[in-house]
Amino acid sequence: MERREFLKRSLWALAAAGLAGRIRWLKSGVAQGAAETSEIAVVTGDGEENITFQAVGLMGGMGRFVKKGQKVVIKPNIAWNRNVEQAANTHPEVVKALVKMCRQAGASQVVVIDNTCNPWNLTYVTSGIEAAVKEAGGLMKPPVSFKKVTLEKAVVLKEAEVLEEVLAADVVINVPVVKVHGSQARVTISMKNLMGVVKDRGFFHRSDLNRCIAEISSFVRPVLTVLDATRVLLTRGPQGPGEVKVLKTVAAGTDFVALDTYGATLLGVNPETVGHIQIAAEMGLGEKDLARVRIRKN
Repeated sequence: MERREFLKRSLWALAAAGLAGRIRWLKSGVAQGAAETSEIAVVTGDGEENITFQAVGLMGGMGRFVKKGQKVVIKPNIAWNRNVEQAANTHPEVVKALVKMCRQAGASQVVVIDNTCNPWNLTYVTSGIEAAVKEAGGLMKPPVSFKKVTLEKAVVLKEAEVLEEVLAADVVINVPVVKVHGSQARVTISMKNLMGVVKDRGFFHRSDLNRCIAEISSFVRPVLTVLDATRVLLTRGPQGPGEVKVLKTVAAGTDFVALDTYGATLLGVNPETVGHIQIAAEMGLGEKDLARVRIRKN
């Protein structure tokens, strides 16, 4: 082979390798939203368990997210000692459906956990989630074991103590309830629900709440997010009691920024006024413009 031909082929090989490396990087998660069309599934109807199955089905089914033998951690909002009708916690039937789907997909273990605001031994029971999870074949675990981690690219939340169950999981599924929050966060949906994997939530409030919410979301990165909007809390969030509106809706997807944007609209809150949605979009974590999101509906 002539030297000129050898150099030509070598340059093409290097270029191809560089392109392949970039494709792998785009698919790794950090810039996935830029490489793929953002899409979410929205289902409205009767039966919380039924519409949860439908929403995940529209996203390709649980087998797309959970493989045989994997350990799954499901993170609902179980923060408050409130009953189902008060809409301060995730609906137990939505959680039950997810546990069932994970088991059907072949998960070796399905753990449900939350670092609650009120005592966990009360909220787990009053919310109805503990009974629902046990019925579906999952495990409820108390939030007692944390491990310190470093968030290398964070601006404010440089380190945090995170639930060891979450760190040890093969798959994390985030399943928040949709509700309003105070003036700082405006809403508490999927990203803010991830504050429940952290031991010291006070740091978030003492520092930059919205940026910390976005930064913990960039670290945990659940493979699937399911919004419980079967009934939403419109006033006196996050714990209520307040005005509750029944929407009979569940939304699912991999883009939690798009889902939080959609959830904010259900509450009558302009997503542009929600700091952590804007920051997360700027970080490249997802799509904040619903006009650019493909919405699958039943």
